Amino acid sequence: MSFKKDQYGNQNDALLLEQGRRIRALHTIISRPDLNFAQQIDETLRLGCQLLGTEIGKVGRQEPHNNISEILYIVVTSDLPVKPGVILPLDKTFCQITFSSPEAIAISHVAQSEYRDHPAAAYLGMQSYIGSSINVYGKKFGTVNFSSRQAVARPFTEADKDLVNLIGSWISVMMERQQEAEELTRSKLAAEIANQAKSTFLANMSHEIRTPLTSIIGFSEIAQDAGQTMAQRIEALQTIHQSSNHLLNLINDILDFSKIEAGELDIEKTNICPLALIHEVESIVNGLAIKKGIDFRLEKIFPLPEEIYSDPLRLKQILLNLCSNAIKFTAQGYVSVTVRYEQELDVLRFSVRDTGIGMAQEQIDNIFKAFKQVDASISRRFGGSGLGLFLSSQLVDLLGGELQVTSKLTQGSVFTLLLPQLRQDITDFRLVDSEKIRSPQATKQPHMPILSGRVLVAEDNLVNQKLIKQLLQGMGLSVTIVSDGAEAVDLVRQHSFDLIFMDMQMPEMNGIDAVKILRSQDCHVPIIMLTANATADDRKRCIDAGCNDFLTKPIYREILYKITRKCLTEYKHCSLA
Repeated sequence: MSFKKDQYGNQNDALLLEQGRRIRALHTIISRPDLNFAQQIDETLRLGCQLLGTEIGKVGRQEPHNNISEILYIVVTSDLPVKPGVILPLDKTFCQITFSSPEAIAISHVAQSEYRDHPAAAYLGMQSYIGSSINVYGKKFGTVNFSSRQAVARPFTEADKDLVNLIGSWISVMMERQQEAEELTRSKLAAEIANQAKSTFLANMSHEIRTPLTSIIGFSEIAQDAGQTMAQRIEALQTIHQSSNHLLNLINDILDFSKIEAGELDIEKTNICPLALIHEVESIVNGLAIKKGIDFRLEKIFPLPEEIYSDPLRLKQILLNLCSNAIKFTAQGYVSVTVRYEQELDVLRFSVRDTGIGMAQEQIDNIFKAFKQVDASISRRFGGSGLGLFLSSQLVDLLGGELQVTSKLTQGSVFTLLLPQLRQDITDFRLVDSEKIRSPQATKQPHMPILSGRVLVAEDNLVNQKLIKQLLQGMGLSVTIVSDGAEAVDLVRQHSFDLIFMDMQMPEMNGIDAVKILRSQDCHVPIIMLTANATADDRKRCIDAGCNDFLTKPIYREILYKITRKCLTEYKHCSLA
């Protein structure tokens, strides 16, 4: 049996065959691995011009709210002098219609169409136009269109509109892929830069940590040498003490950085006297300046607030960092701190000025970034973790303030801290017009009256056991040592103690669990938690478990004495069960 097709059937078949040929030609371009994105766009526009019989093919970006139509890619098969980057007024182009239309627009002969009076007809002189919109990530981005200065020889068909829609859809997908590829490249580059910075930082930190450790280990060996005089041993011990504090500062910087990255750095604001805090900073910084052989100047411009609402620990940390940095990079001249209160802005301004090496603009741009220092040679000459100013800037942000810097190479720098939000929780915000608190004078080691009582210490580290026992016995106390929480609980059941020190992390049973058990068993003995964890959450866990106080490591004798005396007196008859 055979069937005959009428002329319409033959025509439809021919159209399908032609459209299939067009799609295959487009797919050939898309599938070519030797072409990059821009070359694929170029070849696609050339194919479109060939298939549609037009002299111009272009991809444009449209911004209706700015009346902008920008040519991104263009193919011209004639002598028209049009290039990518040209920006046209959108309302004078047919792209305005295409961009706002949900389907392709086709105009075979503008002069004989409904668009003959459109501004684009006179402005661009195009007599034929066909275009479709481009969507990137679901949002209108622009258009792909083909046009000529004369009417097309064959009127545009629905198949032509389908082709342009297909081209628009393909370009939309390719633009999304291109953006993803560019973002991946940027992310990869940023990751490589960050990894390089961290590698440099780790190498620098290795040097920074090993330097004080060298002093600690070396002078410890020297102090044990039988041939050393008492004066030499004292000097060795002083060096060990200084190097240990330097090492602690480095470790604190690293821990603060990790807390900032995790979003766990704690700010604890309270009412503080800024003059007292400034003098505390002065007493430390002045000694550093004297050792460096430069002047340190403190200028207080009155009136100043008698009290402000801020975090005293973090504010002091910021000022000490700014001042010690200034001294580090100043070989001669001076470092000055000026503090003034700007009443109209309710802002306390601290300015730290130095006559040091200064910075170029490129160096200023990186100064508050993590793992960055001015350059590698500066790091080698002056040392430091490369975290100090980054931490300071982050702390300033957490305090609601602003940290600014101005500098010129070889001419010194000025770091300015602006601290707002000074009055919260202060019912009587007063200004003082004169010095109320004098700089603290150097004092001798305070006399520590002998204490009495029976103390239990639960600590698993043998070195810490020995240290704490010697410190407490030196205060006059009787000390019993155990190595974990379970031992402490058993011993408290059998003996009477006046005070318990409990390490937070121990094998078998940790300090938190041990304290909970003791309190559940009606134990009223004051308990101080010992821990290397110094966050507000850790403190809360300890207090919630039933501790009376909280002591962070490393342990300083004076602080240990104060907290021990307090617990032996204030909490002696307390009941927390």
